[in-house]
This record gives sequence, structure tokens and C-alpha cells, in this order.
Amino acid sequence: MLRAERQAKILQMVREAGFTRSEELIKLLDTSHVTIRRDLMSLANQNLIKLEHGGATSIDYLQGIPEPQYDTKMFVQAEAKDAIAAEAVNLICDGNILFLDSGTTNFRIARKLSRQSFSKLTVITTDFMIAKELSVQSNITIILLGGIVRKSYYNTYGPYTEAILEHLKANIYFLGFDGASSSRGFSNTVLEEVPVKQKMIVLSDQVIAVGDSSKYSVDAPYLICGWDKIHRLITDQNIDQKYVDLFKDKGIQAIIAK
Repeated sequence: MLRAERQAKILQMVREAGFTRSEELIKLLDTSHVTIRRDLMSLANQNLIKLEHGGATSIDYLQGIPEPQYDTKMFVQAEAKDAIAAEAVNLICDGNILFLDSGTTNFRIARKLSRQSFSKLTVITTDFMIAKELSVQSNITIILLGGIVRKSYYNTYGPYTEAILEHLKANIYFLGFDGASSSRGFSNTVLEEVPVKQKMIVLSDQVIAVGDSSKYSVDAPYLICGWDKIHRLITDQNIDQKYVDLFKDKGIQAIIAK
């Protein structure tokens, strides 16, 4: 197992359980005490978990923690992201113009797109990795938006990015987010990305929020939009029933990926 994949599994387990013992991680991941200790130290140094005697505890988003490193994020909730991506591709029609948000869920949508047989698509994105994934497809026109590079996360933001967007429009925007709460709506941990997301919302015929169930009941610091801006959403089967009821109350079509 790759180190990034192993650390992603550790992070996911700690966040889901609240506290996880080192011995449990050693057994479940079939690795050594030294390796687990090194992984826990790495995650703790990124302020993603807190080391405790015999294991580790989770840290809440509201404490201002940074995101996991990109390579680690790629493996967090990987199965759920793949299921969401498969449902997302089913909503795309030949000839569509898409805004694909930055992030690992939208990267998995791009990966699914690269294996489909559309005759013509246009994808507009701020994400280098998405552009790279789709660049080998002759039937997909890629518009990679310039701007300030967010280092280590492979995407752009800033006034120049926003200025370019003023001249563009999309049929569908697949919105990525870090948190969604019933009282506030959709939120993000990176302030500079929010104006880009908000412009894409305004410039799209349809806004589809894509995020796994672990992002719900999380209130990240910076508000993207309220529930009223979302036409559809795609999440996984572990979503809490109270959110399924909320989607119905808000008139949002929810697709629960299995």
C-alpha cells in the first residue's frame, strides 16, 4: 500500500471513530508499529490529528486545520468519490460545456469522463490535474484558467481567474466543497477559492454539488452559498437521513450513489 493511501485510511478511521488505537491500525493495515508511528507523526505534523497515548484523536474543522496533502486526499473516501463520479457522468450530455471545480472528487469525475465516448465536450477548470487527465482526449476541449497557483494543490484562483470567467458560461457546474451544514449551506476551508466558485455558480445553467457524506454536518470557515443556489447534489449512501429530508424540503434533487 502506498504511504499516501495508508495515511488517508488512517485519517478516515480517526475522523470516523474520534479516537483510534495504534494497535488497531497495525492490525487492520497489516503493517509495523514503526510504520504506523511514522504515519501518525506525519498526520499530526500537518495538524490533521492529535497524538494521544496509545493512538490518535480527530481535530475539528473549526480549529482551522489545513487540508490533507493532495496525494493523501486522493485516497480519502476513495470508494465514495468513485461512486459519486459515476453518477455525475450520467448527467452529462454530448456537447455540454462544464465547469469542473478543483479537488479530488472532480478529478475522479474527469477520470470517468476520459473513459466515455462523448463526441464533443468542453471542460473549463482551474485544476491542473483535471486538465492533465483530460488532455489526451481529442473530443474534449479543455480551458485551463490562469491565475495565482495554490501551491501543492494544483489549482488557480485570484482576480485574474475571476476576470477570465466573466467571458465564459457553462451548462453544468460540478461544485466541490469542504463542508455542508443544514443552517448555513456549503462552505470552504480556503478563502481565496470562494469568489471563483461563486462566479461559476452565477455563470452556470445548473449547479450540482458533489461531495461524500463525511463533508455533511461540517461547517468550514468560508461560506460558498446557501442551499437555494443548488439544483442537484450527488453524495454517497452513508449520508444521514436528516440531510435526505433536508434535500426534499429544499426542493433539491439528490442522487445517492451506492
